[in-house]
Amino acid sequence: MFNIGDHVVYPYHGAGTIQDIEEKDILGEKMRYFVVFFPLNDVTVMLPESRIDGSGLRKVISSDRVDEIVFTLKSKEEVTKRDVAKPYSKENETLLKSGCIIDAAQVIANLTSKESERSNGLHMEDRKNLDRAKQFMASELMLVNSMSESEAYDFISVNSQQEA
Repeated sequence: MFNIGDHVVYPYHGAGTIQDIEEKDILGEKMRYFVVFFPLNDVTVMLPESRIDGSGLRKVISSDRVDEIVFTLKSKEEVTKRDVAKPYSKENETLLKSGCIIDAAQVIANLTSKESERSNGLHMEDRKNLDRAKQFMASELMLVNSMSESEAYDFISVNSQQEA
């Protein structure tokens, strides 16, 4: 399963490191918890071992999958198939909740393309989803490629710029 020191991703929180595995007595029942620190948010979460399977917690991707992320970030196909006026919010939220970095890359690609097509930028909900997707991806890239936060955001920015 997971061990102390493992780099993991937790949907909607991003990537972090398992700092400890603690045993707590809750209402007379001993339960094990994974203590995960998320550096980008400066948040520590305790996840009960008994609920890990359904939580979406996973190990970070391997560095050889970064090319797949770049390909997805540069993809415009998904957006051009859609009616540009169609609201993306719910679909993008669903993709972000999946905890999959490729889904986050798709959200970034979709919304970056949408933003470039609109003279007045993105709606507030789309802007929030774009920022969440970038933060989620940056947190995982930082652990996978040993990048700083600014390097991870630069990587996303450079690879998600739409070509004219």
